[in-house]
Amino acid sequence: MTPSHAPDPARRNPETTAAILEAALAMASESGLAKVSIEGIAARAGVGKRTIYRWWPSKGSVVLDAWAQRLEDLSYEDLQSAQSDDFEGDLKQMLKDSWLGAIGDSRPVLAWLIGEAQHDPDLAIELRDRLIGPARDRMAARIRHAQEKGQVAPDIDPYRAIDLIYAQLYYRLLVAPGPHDEAFTESVADLALRGLRPR
Repeated sequence: MTPSHAPDPARRNPETTAAILEAALAMASESGLAKVSIEGIAARAGVGKRTIYRWWPSKGSVVLDAWAQRLEDLSYEDLQSAQSDDFEGDLKQMLKDSWLGAIGDSRPVLAWLIGEAQHDPDLAIELRDRLIGPARDRMAARIRHAQEKGQVAPDIDPYRAIDLIYAQLYYRLLVAPGPHDEAFTESVADLALRGLRPR
């Protein structure tokens, strides 16, 4: 038996792919994420369901791809990579630019993807490998730079520092709703820095 292989993403038709991703993100943003379906995406994009299933295993995977592409178009990676000699200033600016700017009104999409990933192991891996993992690695590099400058305690694990910072954002997004504004992101940075600064 000839082994089966996943389709090569490089062979996707760019126009068809763009139409599918645009339709998926629009439906997720407009209609409520629970109402997103492969059938609906296909109808809105003007393609057949089989075209979508050829490249994406689930509606969650399509929405994740669309959301990730949106962040890439907004240079989300650059927003997470500020590296001056002022860690406090960089952190506040990064949180403002990424959480309020790039992610902004699409935070409900992120919340839904996180929820969907709890019972879709493949989506969970894709979310971690494509978005969460690389973002954590970039922030860890920035924290190590701050440690070298004496702005963050040298014995702190950078990834635990990330937990301290971003847990506040995700808790508000997923558990205890409240304002997502510049005052909030600045308070997130201020509170985290109390525990991260050298003593």
